[in-house]
Amino acid sequence: MKYFTVEILYGLIAVAGGIAKYLAGYINGIPFSFKMFLSSVFVSGFSGYMFAIMAITMNLPVPMQFMMAGTGGFFGDQTMKYIMDYLHSKLK
Repeated sequence: MKYFTVEILYGLIAVAGGIAKYLAGYINGIPFSFKMFLSSVFVSGFSGYMFAIMAITMNLPVPMQFMMAGTGGFFGDQTMKYIMDYLHSKLK
């Protein structure tokens, strides 16, 4: 149960990072769209969670894992591209 709770926190922090990015775009003049907001939250949550899992496998300290979850959520699809590039370089 302990690990499940921590993983939920990773996801929530990742979603918060995605919301922060979307709202920053809104402040900079991008019109608000509820559909785009929801898709941004979903992609950010997934990518931030994957980034946190990568931090866990790299044995980084827990505060760094949370930081990577938020950063991964903020960068969304850019994060997923980074992870795929990293995995391709390691699997060659």
